[in-house]
Amino acid sequence: MIKQGQDKLVNSPVCDSDACYESEFTTQDGVVKTWLCMTSGYTSNTTMTLDSEGLKQTMELTAELIKALRLDLVPPGGGEKLAWFPTTITMPEKGMIFPEPVKGTENEWLWTVVKAIDISEEEQKKYPDPRNPGKFYKKRMDMKNIKRYDKLCFMDAAEDLGMFDRNLVEDAN
Repeated sequence: MIKQGQDKLVNSPVCDSDACYESEFTTQDGVVKTWLCMTSGYTSNTTMTLDSEGLKQTMELTAELIKALRLDLVPPGGGEKLAWFPTTITMPEKGMIFPEPVKGTENEWLWTVVKAIDISEEEQKKYPDPRNPGKFYKKRMDMKNIKRYDKLCFMDAAEDLGMFDRNLVEDAN
């Protein structure tokens, strides 16, 4: 059973903004705290200690850019250093936010927003859903109309994607 705790805003260890969303919940293994800095877009949780199995698995499965952008920082409120990574958000009905490298640079990057657009019925057969044989996607990512944001403008990117739409927030509650 998972029990949700109180959510709050704290100072981000990544950029020192006061817009770092902290959430706490209890699992069968104990209390887990998570953080998402709404300024930098970096995220971590208390299972991401530098010697943890979770971090080892993350490093094996994560894209090279994300691994290169990793920061090891003390979490808000103190404690053992944790690995922090830029987040990637996929909302199938709305789109995606992800870090994208700046061409011709090393370790320079921006937040990229790609919105989901409808696929016409006749085009859907080109987009099979591999998890549901015989079914097809109804939306795809619009890679022709990409928007990019500075690496400290994650909240602007999230707002552009529609993460703060009133209906989305109400559906989550």
